[in-house]
Amino acid sequence: MKRPAGIFNSIFRGVQHFLRYKKHIYAAPLFFLSAAGAIILVAVLVYNRFFSVSGEAVQIDIDEQSHDFSGTVIVIDPGHGGKDPGATSISGVTEDEIVFSMAQSLKTQLEAGGAEVILTRGRDEFASLDQRKVEGVLFISLHSDAMDDPDVSGFTTYYTYPEQKAFAESINKALDRRSYFHNRGVHSMNYQVTWQLDYPAVLVELGYLSNAVDDMVLNESRYQDMMVKGIVEGINDYLN
Repeated sequence: MKRPAGIFNSIFRGVQHFLRYKKHIYAAPLFFLSAAGAIILVAVLVYNRFFSVSGEAVQIDIDEQSHDFSGTVIVIDPGHGGKDPGATSISGVTEDEIVFSMAQSLKTQLEAGGAEVILTRGRDEFASLDQRKVEGVLFISLHSDAMDDPDVSGFTTYYTYPEQKAFAESINKALDRRSYFHNRGVHSMNYQVTWQLDYPAVLVELGYLSNAVDDMVLNESRYQDMMVKGIVEGINDYLN
């Protein structure tokens, strides 16, 4: 009868032999297990980075800060609406639905800071470009674009006149702190909603509904709230 030490030695030699000469048996399963483990690890890291909500994050959230917008008339222009739904996302949600949801949230947060907020349209209502010419102190038009190329992604901030540029840069910088998306920058463009106004006005393309990732994230209420908070921060930075 073998002693325990002899048994362990036999097992050890057997394992060594298997690892050395039987790679064709275990190599493929080991590779797939390792790959699966790596994918799971990356998924956990991405979830923890972008989607998980921790107690610490709540403590530093913008909701804990206060902004004073008293006496400021801010016009919010939810793009499209009514007979003009705008772009349709891959998931079937229309642009006008997404931006109106965000406009309402933005209105609530700005009013909490004392601002007077005017929406250029109601839910499911159509407003012409001429009707969107509303007097105020600041003007923000919200959109989410679509392209033939599904790889195009990111957010962009537009203005028309040089005196509108500083406001556009402030909004863009604040959104960049909040957004997961690629920042496509600040650009001058002759959109009617901005060129027909003689005060600080911007048009923000929040993402591309033709892109699968942009579409998925833009439809998340948590991400919409983050973008709204970014705009609030941008307004506060500009006014101060």
